[in-house]
Amino acid sequence: MGQPIKAAARAAESRFRKKAEERKVETAGMMRWLLTYADMITLMLALFIILFAMSTISRVKFQRFATSISGGFDNVWSVNQPPNGGTNAHLPLQANASIPTIWKHLRRYVERNRLQSQVQLHMDHRGLVISLLSDKAYYNSGSARLRPETRVILNRVYQFLKQNDNLIRVEGNTDDVPIHTQRYPSNWELSTARAVNVVRYLVERDGMLPTRVSAAGYGQYRPRVPNDTPAHRQENRRVDIVLLNASLSRAEKG
Repeated sequence: MGQPIKAAARAAESRFRKKAEERKVETAGMMRWLLTYADMITLMLALFIILFAMSTISRVKFQRFATSISGGFDNVWSVNQPPNGGTNAHLPLQANASIPTIWKHLRRYVERNRLQSQVQLHMDHRGLVISLLSDKAYYNSGSARLRPETRVILNRVYQFLKQNDNLIRVEGNTDDVPIHTQRYPSNWELSTARAVNVVRYLVERDGMLPTRVSAAGYGQYRPRVPNDTPAHRQENRRVDIVLLNASLSRAEKG
């Protein structure tokens, strides 16, 4: 009887040891799983903290960012919706003023001085276009010499242009009435001469960096409106001062 009892006791002890070993293996596996789970929870917590921090937007910084971006995409939103509802419109322009901001201040200057028939402003894919109607208001007929009235306008326009570092292209345009003089054999020469004289004045008199500005003459081949009436021809006789947007400025710089 003693032997069977001992054998049964040893068998029971062996089963107990196996169960204990199995429980130890399972407990170790559970601990490794918990560590991985804890790491995942920690990473998720960090992710949510980052997302929350990103979602807390500074209204002032966001409006400045939106103004700059909208100007680059030729959007009028930043002009119609200035920061703080326009309460800072009386402040002077900053050195990094955006194109829409310059447009807004220039438009106010033109309206205040009743220059709408002489200076026209608009935005297109190039940037801000300041058109000086080069009729008798700014040039004598068939001449590229700057009149005193033209110099006054250029001096004022430069005060706005120097608030932005983008490149500037001055473009001369004429109507389709042919010209043939000793100095200007065609409208090509006349339009180019008018653009060059504006560039020289901005550089030599107003102090604009010569590396920032260029001149082009298009003759009668880039009209804004058809040359079918005297009023339309007057609108086509112009010098466009184009404040290029950021992407075109980078492309021009190479």
